[in-house]
Amino acid sequence: MTDAFVDARRRPPLVRRQKVALVLAGGLLVVLVAVLVLLVYPWARWTEDFFPGTAPDEVLEPSAWTVTEDSITFTVLGDNGSGGRNAMDVARQMARTYQDRPYGLTVLLGDISYYGSIVDRYEDVFVEPLGPLIDAGVEFELAIGNHEIQENPSPEALEEVGAKLARLGLTDTYYKATHGPVDFFMLDSSLPLAGLAGGEEQLAWLERELAASDADWQVVALHHQLYSSAEKRDPDPRVREALEPLFIEHGVDIVFYGHDHFYERTKPQSGVTYVLSGAGSKLSDVGFSDFTAVAEKRLQFMLVTVDGDTMTVQAIDHHGEVFDEFTIGQR
Repeated sequence: MTDAFVDARRRPPLVRRQKVALVLAGGLLVVLVAVLVLLVYPWARWTEDFFPGTAPDEVLEPSAWTVTEDSITFTVLGDNGSGGRNAMDVARQMARTYQDRPYGLTVLLGDISYYGSIVDRYEDVFVEPLGPLIDAGVEFELAIGNHEIQENPSPEALEEVGAKLARLGLTDTYYKATHGPVDFFMLDSSLPLAGLAGGEEQLAWLERELAASDADWQVVALHHQLYSSAEKRDPDPRVREALEPLFIEHGVDIVFYGHDHFYERTKPQSGVTYVLSGAGSKLSDVGFSDFTAVAEKRLQFMLVTVDGDTMTVQAIDHHGEVFDEFTIGQR
């Protein structure tokens, strides 16, 4: 028997070598997948659009709420426009809250449609999550957000704004709406930010309307934040510089806004309480500032009850937990 023949017998057959290679490759693939999961999952689990959601299916009694001259209950929802799992979970809890404490109004703080036109995505980002409330006859008021209009808007962007307003039965980007004992001042905070034509007109309008308001309560809603402890970006100072003096001068009771994706309530600033409620579908990191009373990184909306000379505000997460509650009196 030749040495060459012996060496040939000792070498593993080709099939055996292929099997070994496949096993090694499979093991390497498993390791790579595990590493990717460890790296991506902490990010992906909070990336709202990474997971599709199931639309709420609660059936609500229509017009079950009561609004009087001195009482009203309403909700506040910010940055809800993605149509994914988190948005559906928050909307579902809003429907369940309605079952216990009916309300006839939801104040939207902007960014009601991410990643596409409201004309194309109206059903999946608005009708599907908020369908039970729409069917129950709940009204909606909208404060324009940066995903409705950018700082340098194109004709197409302005057309998009008009489409969103039309879908909600609205005609203006800023306006006053009266519900029961509350005057709601719905602002377009993109105007003072961008120096757009109409920015000064809005400020003049706001000063006139605040001065003329004889409602028991004055509530302001806008998208961009005046106070925020966001860890990755600061509020644009132009918003506060333009608006806060008017709020103080005319005794605004409370100001709601979104833009940052968490919850934060300020201590009263010159008598005005500011509430950041931008976690209707997304989450971002929040710190704690000298002006902060409460700050939480959790999905949420707000339930507000006005009864005579008292306003009670509850921050409710997507599980139904009330994690902040406070009361203010008329100024």
